[in-house]
Amino acid sequence: MKNFRLLLVAVVLVIVALVLKQSNEPAITTDPLIGQELVDANDIDQVKELTIKSAQGTIRLNRENGHWRLPDFHDLKADKNRIEELFQRLNQTKIMELVSTNTQRHADLGVASVAADARILNAESANIVLKKDQTTKIKEIYLGKGRQARMVDGSRGFGNAGQYFRYGESDAVYLLSDFLWLEKNQKNWVNKELLKLPAEKIKKIAWNYTGDKDSRFTLERNQASESLALSELDPEMQTRKTSADAAARFCQNLGFDEFIATDSPKLHPALKDGLELAVESFDGLSLSMLISSGPVDLPGMGKMQVAWLSAKYDGSDKELAEISHELSRNSEKFVYALRENRLQSVMIKKEDLTETKPARNEANASDSASLEGLEQVAASHILIAYKGAERSKAERSEEEAQKLAEDILAKIKKGEDFGRLAEENSDCPSGKSDKGSLGDFKRGVMAKEFEDTAFKLKVGEISGLVKTPFGYHIIRRDK
Repeated sequence: MKNFRLLLVAVVLVIVALVLKQSNEPAITTDPLIGQELVDANDIDQVKELTIKSAQGTIRLNRENGHWRLPDFHDLKADKNRIEELFQRLNQTKIMELVSTNTQRHADLGVASVAADARILNAESANIVLKKDQTTKIKEIYLGKGRQARMVDGSRGFGNAGQYFRYGESDAVYLLSDFLWLEKNQKNWVNKELLKLPAEKIKKIAWNYTGDKDSRFTLERNQASESLALSELDPEMQTRKTSADAAARFCQNLGFDEFIATDSPKLHPALKDGLELAVESFDGLSLSMLISSGPVDLPGMGKMQVAWLSAKYDGSDKELAEISHELSRNSEKFVYALRENRLQSVMIKKEDLTETKPARNEANASDSASLEGLEQVAASHILIAYKGAERSKAERSEEEAQKLAEDILAKIKKGEDFGRLAEENSDCPSGKSDKGSLGDFKRGVMAKEFEDTAFKLKVGEISGLVKTPFGYHIIRRDK
């Protein structure tokens, strides 16, 4: 019994010792922020307002109607790619370790709080505020100094191995996986894209050099399948296709390098004697542009050409209406500065668009003889069949087929893509498989009505409606 009591006492003492030891050891806790993204994707999706404060000043961006703008910088559109890049970096940058919770170290690490009207002094530091609306803050981030990289031997190396930061509502300072470089110049957040109008949409381009009454000329065409041609030419001359095509591509990716805010943009001295350029698209968009006759010296920019641009659109296409509104709105506040190479394709004279016609081939002395001598052509078509036509599986009536074919032809004349319309509408298998292309064929292969039309068309020309036993065709000669 005595031994049992001693054993019991011993067990109790061991338990007490273990409890005392455990109570003296520090509790192990895991910081929930370690390993997390600086800003998670869900927060980014809610951001409607973004402010970046740095030693260079404050940049404020607002999102409205799907577009980011700079409300304090002439309310210009912001570069969506730059904003997307910032959000991507905020989401991909990880929180690596806790550095300090001592507020007295904030200034030393570059993450000290700043008053709303104060500037940040440290060149590396920045304050980023993400908001859901004007009053609801999602995140406030103080970015501080970079932690200097260390070499293997312990000496300091080049560059930064991460960056210190803290959230605005916390005193804790952490280290980020990367140094988060920010664009701090407000001008570089501006969207410098003016227009993206595909070359095939251009219906007409008219030049008028205001200082030269004789320098007026026009490129135009009736439908997108045709080539742009000069409206008035001597019989022995023809339009230089390469130059006309280059001019049509001018609006395909039109942007500017700088802008100049002014109360009277059209009266800018550089535009007094220059080029008036008018562009019309098949969609109904009209552009008016004034371009300086040559490069001028602009303070802080060097030699640049000056341009003013406005637009008009009365149709129902929302995208074109938005483009027109934006260009017209800015035309009341700015002229643009562009490098010379952006304007080379339209800063031309009439003689740059002309060339002498090649000598005629005596074997084909007339157009009619040339057409009669053709042995083979290549063509594409859109077939609209109807119930009762040969090989037809269509259920539509002949009247319905004719109406549909007329509607498609009207769309082609307005500039819509022939191949896409063939894929969507043609009752011939070639529509789905080859965008309507029938390839090369000789005389005697196709229905007579189809063949007669195809062999009379010029390359690139599109026919009217052609009725055959198979239905209604729209034919384009390809070669």
